[in-house]
Formats: sequence, C-alpha cells, structure tokens
Amino acid sequence: MKPIRIFLLLFTLFLFFGLLSLFIPDRNMNIGNGYAFRFPSMKKVFRPEETEYANIASILEQKRSDTDSLVRIVKNDSIPLRDSTAVKLASQPLDYPGNDKSLLHPFFSALESSLKTGEAIHILHYGDSQLEGDRISDYLRSRFQAEFGGSGPGMLPIGEETYRLALLSSVSDNWNHHNLMGTKYKDQGTHPYGPLGSYFRFVPLTRDSSTNNGKPLEAWVTFKERKTAWDRAGQYRRCRIFYENFQQPVKMSIFNGESQIRTDTLVQSRSLKEYELLFNNSPSSLTIRFSGQGSPDFYGICLDTPSGISVDNIAIRGSSGLEFTRMNPALLTEIYRILNVKLMILQFGVNVIPGDLDDYSWYENALYTQLSQIRSLVPDLCIIVIGVSDASRKNGDAYESIPSVEKILKAQKAAAMKANCVFWNLYEAMGGKNSMPSWVFAKEPLATTDFLHFNYAGARIVGKMFYSALINDYNEFVRTNP
Repeated sequence: MKPIRIFLLLFTLFLFFGLLSLFIPDRNMNIGNGYAFRFPSMKKVFRPEETEYANIASILEQKRSDTDSLVRIVKNDSIPLRDSTAVKLASQPLDYPGNDKSLLHPFFSALESSLKTGEAIHILHYGDSQLEGDRISDYLRSRFQAEFGGSGPGMLPIGEETYRLALLSSVSDNWNHHNLMGTKYKDQGTHPYGPLGSYFRFVPLTRDSSTNNGKPLEAWVTFKERKTAWDRAGQYRRCRIFYENFQQPVKMSIFNGESQIRTDTLVQSRSLKEYELLFNNSPSSLTIRFSGQGSPDFYGICLDTPSGISVDNIAIRGSSGLEFTRMNPALLTEIYRILNVKLMILQFGVNVIPGDLDDYSWYENALYTQLSQIRSLVPDLCIIVIGVSDASRKNGDAYESIPSVEKILKAQKAAAMKANCVFWNLYEAMGGKNSMPSWVFAKEPLATTDFLHFNYAGARIVGKMFYSALINDYNEFVRTNP
C-alpha cells in the first residue's frame, strides 16, 4: 500500500473517532461483566489535564518525627502544655452542633474521675473494614492507657481467630459465628447480638446432643500475648466472659500456658451473665476450655483491668453503620452498663461509596435513626462520628476522588449534628480531595493499593490526628473547669 493511502486511512479513522467523541460522554461506559470503554474528548487528547493530588507534606513530616508524647495538660496554669505536637496535629478540630463543646464534658469528667478513683471505663470504637486488625483503635488505646491508666485489649470475640497488634487468639474449629450482617431487616431487634455485633456457639443450633454418643462436646479459645511497642495492650488483670441463653451445665478449665489455674461451671440462665476471673499477673497465654452438651450464646470476652481505660476495637466488615437497630436493645443496654461505656466512636462509610448515587439523604436519615437508637440506650453516652475517608478510582491515567465521598460525608455530618453528636472530618484531615493517592504513593505508603483502606502506618497517623483533636478539647475542658 502506498504511503499516501496509509496516511488517508489513518486520517479518516482519526476524523471519524474524533467526530464520534463529540457525541459520546467523556466518562467510562459500562458494557457488562465488569468491562467498560471510554472515548476521551479531543481537548484531553491534545491538552491532557494532569490530576493534582493533595499536598500531605505536613502529614508525612509528622510520620517522620513519629512523636507520641501527646499528653494531658496538668491543672497548674503556671505549667505550659508539655508538647506542642498536639496543636500541630489538630489541624482538623472536632465539630459540635451549635458549637456546644459541653457535649463531651460527661466523657471528659469521666476521665478525670477515673484518674482520681480508679474507675474503669470503656471507649467503644465501631467501624467497618477500615478498623480490621485493630487499626486506628490500637493507637487510641495506647495513648489513653498511657495517660489515664488501664491495660488490656478490651472486648474480643470468643469464637473466632482475631489479630491484634498486642494479642493473638486461636480457637477450636467447632465454633459457630452468628453475625448481624446476615440478619434480615424484618428480624431487627430480635436476635441476641451483643456489643460485637455477633454471638458464638460451640454447637450448631440444630445439633442433636445424641450425635456425639452422649459425650459432652468440647471447645477452646486461647489468647497469647505478642511483644509489641504497646506493652499495656497485651497486659491484663481481669477476664470477663459474657453469655446467656442455656439450661445445661457447661464446665470450664482455665490455663496459663500449660498450668491449670481454675476449674468452674457457668451458671445456667436464660438472662445475661458475667463470669469474672482476676489475675495477680497477666497470663502469657490464656486458654479456656469449655465442655457441655449444649452451648450458651457467648457475646465475647473482655480482657482488661479493674481500673483505667479500655478501648474496644469493633470492626464489622461490610457494615454501613446502619445495623444497630437490628440488635436487641435491652441486651445492649445491659452490657454497655456493665462495661461502663462513656464514649462511642462510629467510623463507617467505605461500604456506602460504591453506590455512587446523586442523593444520599436516605443515608443521612438512616444514620440519624441509628444514632438516636444508641442515645436512647445510654442517655449520658457521648458519641463521636468520624466521617468517611477519601477513596479514589482510576480516571484515565490518574486516580481521582470518587464523587460519592463528599456526598456521604455531608450526610454523615448532617446526621451527627441533628442527633446532637460530635463530628470529626477525617476526609479533610487527611488532605481532602484527591488525598488518598498521596497516601498510597508516599515514599513509605500510608494506604493500600485499593485506594480505600489505610495500612498500619497510615492508621497510626489517623489515630494521632484524631486523638490530638480530642485531647486538645479535653485540655480546654481542664483549663476552664478547675
């Protein structure tokens, strides 16, 4: 073929597709089975736009300095705040409805009371997969316990293996995990889900006790300390088991390593029971063996101390934060009372992002319903809603914030303000629009390549920023309420 014909053919094709691009929108067009095609505009062909990622230099600087001396201010006004890092990190302050900072005063007062009396209080950190593996919660726990006392990881599932930076758990393979995420909406409020959004049994619901030849079925769970930077989280002096709903005796054997330290029998009851065991020294490896013809509903095991602060990491994969009304309110109220919960942190949103809708008023209304439900369970409970983090998807050769993120964030804040809850804008704290790529592409990455989740280094930064914003307001409370 002659060169002129090749030129004319290419020119014709270029002209054809150029004209076609005028009538086809400049966005991905789905064609099914997860595939899509895209016609770039002529403007972008000849003048491609470069997506500008957020500048997170100050965040990276804090990572390099790795300063953890964020401490509570002393009450003597002549002594200045011992660390200005708290001020530097708190570039994104907490938002209060009507700027009423007294909303957190009950929690701040509880912290002060705990310092004086040794009262044990719990902070529940609920969230989605962004919190899995104790991310973010681990840092908050370490800071609160270092400043206000207490130790141990807090509430843990009793029938599934979990990963904590300070503790590992292993279980026998005959535990059944019943999770609220499988509950139908029509059954809301009727299932015995505890504060972890689940319950566990070591025999199936339909199991016939005769299938084990009349012998009791056995199950076990082990919690083993890991040597990490946060020594307090792996140390505990108290073990509490929460259970109910069984009428057959269940025996327990409790071991520290290979040494048996107690045998006992769980009290038979259809109402909530708490079994407590105290230790002189924290076990290096705690194993609890159960034996019985039937199983109670186990809601979890709490490893803490009789005084100080516990921060409980409660990650519910797939949750949008709209499942609290599916739990049994009377059960939650009782367990929250026993744990002495003074602050609840709700961090959801990543599972709402994929919808990419135009209107999220439905989410605002649904979240408000959840917050109202929680407040009705514990009237003096303080609640902080952490807004959704940035999330990105590829657009051409660059990554851009998914448009639904800011809409979800707006809905979350509106729901929090309406429900008289405090709000913290994580999206703005991490850099705002197009900030997630900056976290992913950092020299030492702070987020994973799904452009949705923080890694452990990034989670630590998020924990620092949130703790700094919270402790700054606590410092103000101490100054103004001597």
